Formats: sequence, structure tokens, C-alpha cells
Amino acid sequence: MTDLTRVSQFIATIEQQNPGKSAYEIANILRGYTKPTYTTQMWTIATGFEQSFLEGTLNQEVILAGEITDFGHLIASLSDQINQPGLRWSDFTKWTADHTAWAGDIGSAIGIYRTSLEKFQNLGEALDRFASNSDYTADVAAYLLGAIVNSNVKISLSNLIQQYDSKPLSEQIRLFIKYRFRETIVGNQLKNPGKIEAEIRSCVFAYLELSRDSSILKEMKKIFTPKLRVESEKKETTIGADILQGSLHFLSFLIQKGNLEPIRFKPYQLPQAPWLGTVSYEVTVGE
Repeated sequence: MTDLTRVSQFIATIEQQNPGKSAYEIANILRGYTKPTYTTQMWTIATGFEQSFLEGTLNQEVILAGEITDFGHLIASLSDQINQPGLRWSDFTKWTADHTAWAGDIGSAIGIYRTSLEKFQNLGEALDRFASNSDYTADVAAYLLGAIVNSNVKISLSNLIQQYDSKPLSEQIRLFIKYRFRETIVGNQLKNPGKIEAEIRSCVFAYLELSRDSSILKEMKKIFTPKLRVESEKKETTIGADILQGSLHFLSFLIQKGNLEPIRFKPYQLPQAPWLGTVSYEVTVGE
């Protein structure tokens, strides 16, 4: 575990060495200090900034906002959250911000699971490993930090990260829910959890459809199945059920770490078509 002060000081050094660079440029330069998988052509396309891998200084876990956070993942996701100054390539790829954060985490876990069924007891194991809490805390931080930078492009990333650390994760998650999903919290409970779940599911589906994992969608006969996975049905359960389980995995994180009350609701049959109604049963999330 690396001390947050050390990585903040490293970021401050990079900022001092690059006077006049925008926060967008600094974040993408920092991406070169995470790991090689965050400097591929896919990341160049998503961010509009080509950055080669330099060294893994920031590929560390830190305590941020009171929780273990994959800091390298945070920096990589942040680089795709911040807008380029002026009209640039990244303006046309803003939709990728979820894909290089939580939607990509969930979609990647599903893709790995589907192509390596023999390595896992169930999808839950793959989600816990490849869409972990430390990944999700990084995703939440990246979104909120990016939103602040986009409203104040002259802000220092090193100072901003220290400011973010001053509030507990539960407060940050509530802000994330409010601004990313435009959802209201009433009486310590989500007002419309079905709406959030549907948006999560739609984003994960879009990621899988467009990513290198898209081949696994060929076996999908429909986007949703009215039955969650049971271990004896690993091969038969549709990808639609995998995506639903993945969306509930992220939603459970938001509820638990946001110190919100557990919820019961009926998911929509098709997340892109809520007017078709919900399934006949309820799911419980956050217990």
C-alpha cells in the first residue's frame, strides 16, 4: 500500500515539469506512469492523446477517501473524463468515459468469465476479481475529479486529489449518484433504483458490443432473461443475465459504500425500452 501523499507529490512534480500544460495533458502524461495496458491504441482513441508507457510509479493501491483505491486505474479513467481544450478528437469520444471506467470493468469481467468458464466458480467470482471495490472507488473518484476539472481547467490535479481525500467515500458516492445518474436519494434510499440499474446495464451492453469482447455477444439471443444465474446453469445462462448480474454488482457497491439502505425492485425487461415494463419478480440489492 502506497501513501497518498507520495503519489500526490509525484503528480505535483510532473505538473512542475510541464508548466503551461492543461489538466487534460497532465492526466494523460500521468497515464504513462500506470501500466502498459493503459497506453494502448484503444486508450489513444478514447482520450485523443497518444502516451507511451514509461514506468509503473502510479500503479499502486492507496487509501483515498477512506477506502482502498486502485490509483493507476483512477489516473487512466480520469484521463478519459477530462475534456480537451477547444474542439478536439476527444469531443467525439466523450461516450467512452464510462467504458474506460465502471462499465469497462464490468464488461471486461463478463468477457473474461465467458471465455474462461473453467477458471471460475461463477460470474460473481470474476466480478469480484476484475471489477473490484478498489476499481469502483477509482471510477467514482475519476468521474467526480473530472467533473471538477472540466468546470475549472486551471486547477492542479495534485491539489484536487488531496481535496477529494478530505471527504469520506460515502459522501462522494452520493454525489456520483446525483450527477452521473441524475438520481435522488430520499430517506437514505434511492428513489428510482430501476432507472439507475437500466442505465448501468445499457452502458455495459454498449461496451461489450463495441469492445474486443464483442464476440461473446453472438451467443446472446436477447438482452434480458427473467432469471439470474445459478451455478448449475453456467453455460446455458444468457449474456443478458450476465449483464444484469454485473449491473447489480455495481449498484450493490454504490448502495453499501454510500451507506444507503438496501432496496428491492423489479428490473426492466429491456433497459433501453422501459415502457415494456418490468419482470415479475424482485431483486434485493445492498444487503
